[in-house]
Amino acid sequence: MEPGRKVLILDDNIMDVMEVEEGLEQGDYEVVHLASPNGAFSKIEYEEPEILLLDIKMGRLNTDDLLATLRQAPEYEEMVIVVFSDMEADELHEFCVDNELNGYFCKSMDVSQIADFLDNFYDY
Repeated sequence: MEPGRKVLILDDNIMDVMEVEEGLEQGDYEVVHLASPNGAFSKIEYEEPEILLLDIKMGRLNTDDLLATLRQAPEYEEMVIVVFSDMEADELHEFCVDNELNGYFCKSMDVSQIADFLDNFYDY
């Protein structure tokens, strides 16, 4: 069986990435990741993910610039952007509303459920 939708995880905490990657692969997602903010947009251009899991607390990441660049590129208007961070749920919710993002998934939540969560953005 071929892998499903491609997810790019932009997060510098390798333990979090490994845990989420396992849950996503079990949910038939193809997973790629980047552990540095350097070249984030280039990685997105190269990989062409359908979903971006974004840790907005990642060191040296200019979230505002990245989101602005994605918004200006018509080829990414269908990309699902989910904030994946260890912030409190109310802060993440507010960030998503303010930035018109698809949703958030707290790192404190059961990451084995992340594939099911992402499935909600698509009609299967």
